[in-house]
Amino acid sequence: MEVRLDSHAGEPLKGIDPVLAEIHKRLQSHPQEWLRTLQKDPAGFADLEKKVHHAFQQMADQLVAGLLAQASSGDDFADNAKKK
Repeated sequence: MEVRLDSHAGEPLKGIDPVLAEIHKRLQSHPQEWLRTLQKDPAGFADLEKKVHHAFQQMADQLVAGLLAQASSGDDFADNAKKK
C-alpha cells in the first residue's frame, strides 16, 4: 500500500517520522502567523478559528496516513488483513 503526505505529488510515505517532521514544521510557523492575523483583524476571529481547525484536521489526517504507511509496510499487515 502506498500512502503519500501530499495527495497530489511527492514520495510515498514510509512511516510516521516524515509526517511528524512536517507537523512539527507547521506547528512552528502557523501559531505566529495566526497571531499576526488576529492582531491585524480581531473581527476576523471566526474565520481564523476555522483556519486553525482546518489545519489541525489536515495534520490529524497526515498522522493517520503515516501510521497506516508504517503499519502496512510489512507482509504481516496484508496477511493479518486477509484473515479478518
